[in-house]
Amino acid sequence: MTSSPPSASSNGPSASNRKDAPVTVAINGRYLLASFGGVRRCAIEISQHLSQLRSDIVLLVPPSAVDQVPEGVPFRAIGRTGGPLWEQIELPLWLRRNGSPLLLNPANIAPMVYRPQISVQHDIAPSLRPQDFTFLFRVQWHLSVRWGMLRRGQTLVTSSDASRREIAERFGVAPETIDVVHLGADTLPVPEARPAPADPAVIVAFGRHGAGKNARATINALALLPEDAPIQVEFLGDLDPALEPYAAEKGIAPGRIRWRGRVSDDELADAFARASAFVWPSLHEGFGLPPLEAQRLGTPILASDIPINREILRDSARYFPATDAAALAALITEVAADPDARADLSQRGVANARDFTWRRTAERWNDLIEDRLRRGRGL
Repeated sequence: MTSSPPSASSNGPSASNRKDAPVTVAINGRYLLASFGGVRRCAIEISQHLSQLRSDIVLLVPPSAVDQVPEGVPFRAIGRTGGPLWEQIELPLWLRRNGSPLLLNPANIAPMVYRPQISVQHDIAPSLRPQDFTFLFRVQWHLSVRWGMLRRGQTLVTSSDASRREIAERFGVAPETIDVVHLGADTLPVPEARPAPADPAVIVAFGRHGAGKNARATINALALLPEDAPIQVEFLGDLDPALEPYAAEKGIAPGRIRWRGRVSDDELADAFARASAFVWPSLHEGFGLPPLEAQRLGTPILASDIPINREILRDSARYFPATDAAALAALITEVAADPDARADLSQRGVANARDFTWRRTAERWNDLIEDRLRRGRGL
């Protein structure tokens, strides 16, 4: 993800709401310091929507994260440190001293020695692409999943059937022991009217670092198009610095690519709304928020043909083999030149994205919470 997170509250109208009330359900707020991109967005949305559904939710945060607490989420600052020490030692100690409430871990990492917990594991990317993660994170991740999420009596949640199969195979557990909760895609503002497509056609793509993101696929496809083709590419996000030199090596004229970098939610929504297509070329994803967010804005999607994209995009996107530059180039050419094809993909996409809301995600989470609380009471 490239957009900025929802606004945060620094002095906490919520800080005093539940300061002295007993904690029934706590959310692990380390994600405010340690997570980024889509993981951070998911954790913020889950925190905000659950706090609207329940009166017993409290976000527990390190002291240095107080100014990043999402607006409207009741919170308590606990402990003195941050990072792994806070999460693995100070957080579980505080929880035990305060009645051992149910802990929600919405950002891939969880305390290894605390029960009861409901934890999210979006994917097994640290196992598939270790080069994209620090050694310390990989160690935490393996230990956290094995000892903090898969122990008897814990609840593990992932965001797709594709990820459930991968996690089960990687850690040798039965898939039915892992719950699936799809994510929402209704964060970005939707303009009252979709603007006319840009001329020349603009293809939007993300340019984040990481082998799994496959950002070079869009450059490879553009290099196959005629130099006078009325098509430009906009790269958004925390751009991989190697992409621009790579485009030059491929002989792409500088004016054919606009390197925009990180943008706000409003800017991202505007880019999606006026794009002729959004290219999502990932080799692997646990879910994939950006194509669904783009679909809500009516943007045609060109997606790599991988299981998770087929699961969430269904028949609302056009697919290409992730490493086949010629196939992607052909789709870009077709969609840029054919208004009927764009209109059809736009309509299919808007209809598909309606199934993915954060309210629905939070309601499913609430069901899991109620089930754990009932079991904890022996009901």
